[in-house]
Amino acid sequence: MADASQQVETPEQKKRALNSVIYGSSGTVIEWFDYGLYLYLVPVVSPLFFPSSDPIFSVLATLGVFAAGSILRVAGGAFYGSIGDRLGRKRALVLSIILMTVPMVLMAVLPTYAAIGILAPILFTVMRMIQGFSAGGEYSGAMVQLVEQAPPRRRGFITSSVVLTSGIGILLASVSVLIMRNVLDPAQISDWGWRVLYLFGGVLGLFALLMRRRMMESEAFEKEEEEGNTPKQPLRYAFRYLAKPIFITAIIAGYGNLLYFVIIGFVPDILEEYSPIDDRETFLVVTLMTALFAFATPFFGLWSDKVGRKPLMIAGTIGYIILAIPLMWVFSFDPLIWAVFAGIVALFFLMLFYGPLMAVVGEQFPSRARYSALATGYNIGSGIIGGTAPLVAAWTITQFGTPVAPAYFLILASIVTLPFVIRLKETRGITLEELDADAPEAEWDSQSTT
Repeated sequence: MADASQQVETPEQKKRALNSVIYGSSGTVIEWFDYGLYLYLVPVVSPLFFPSSDPIFSVLATLGVFAAGSILRVAGGAFYGSIGDRLGRKRALVLSIILMTVPMVLMAVLPTYAAIGILAPILFTVMRMIQGFSAGGEYSGAMVQLVEQAPPRRRGFITSSVVLTSGIGILLASVSVLIMRNVLDPAQISDWGWRVLYLFGGVLGLFALLMRRRMMESEAFEKEEEEGNTPKQPLRYAFRYLAKPIFITAIIAGYGNLLYFVIIGFVPDILEEYSPIDDRETFLVVTLMTALFAFATPFFGLWSDKVGRKPLMIAGTIGYIILAIPLMWVFSFDPLIWAVFAGIVALFFLMLFYGPLMAVVGEQFPSRARYSALATGYNIGSGIIGGTAPLVAAWTITQFGTPVAPAYFLILASIVTLPFVIRLKETRGITLEELDADAPEAEWDSQSTT
């Protein structure tokens, strides 16, 4: 492996890296704005599309639709990954942003259950399915683009910038909902206020599309295309030759997203239900946690460029095994400072794992089928394991009757994941040429084959 400290960045590398961060990651803002908006509006949307005498049932139904959409990310990742490996990363990412924006706009005009009956939850579910399918190619595609355009010695830092842009999307959703709650009364929010936010998401999507069209194509793909090595059947190649790294990616990506969805996605529900702090304080805590995660995680990626990917990820996993229970317990304390303290500690160990994660999954695969393989593995993990995490966390509370119960889930997941992290190959500073040199040959999968 090349020594990262001895590698010199060329002006072209710097240009490509900056282009990928600015233009290539723009779609992740939209993806995560939609994600944040959906979860923040669960209490508003649930009774409109899934009315029930039991409000808990309405919430669980809405979270169930979210989980179903997340699972569909797997099919979307395979679809967009195949396009990205055959026709180019840029084409796949432009298409994904279009098909993410359309459902947001349609959500804004979707009739409720009171207007059209059973068709409302059906159409609602269809919109989430389309969004989930398209998101399957977005986040993973942005990671591929960043991995391939980043200089090896700064790949951890640059690749983890996708966390920053996704965090900006969450923060936009958070601020939008906060403004709505302060400007409108509950009746106005339920009647039309939430729809305005989805229309705003559509405007953001159009802006992101214009930015995405200015994105440079990945140099790695251009090289594969120039040499006639772009695959005709990238998914077949991925499953035939890259099954083991796909499985490992699914495990570690699933665990990372599980941590994220529970700590940042589900903790607000715990605070609202079991903590004595009020709703606005809860919203403030979650917003601060989201901002800290978004802006600090790239520096943990940078740290992994200095000391290696594995030490940080191992430390983060062990941290949750030891501290998950006391952290969940402290979240229910009063005054507010205790929730802030627990949030910061929980985020520190989350960022230890998440900071190197984006680079690690990209460094598992050769350029020939990186998009297909990464998207498949990452979305299996994030969709099936991570996407169902809020639902499982809610279920543990109903089963054990305590807000500490999700900690049992975190500990079990950490124990299962730790051996896989320990056995990872250290990839800090590895070049794409080194990764591609080990790529298996498959004559049946070359575009140049006649």
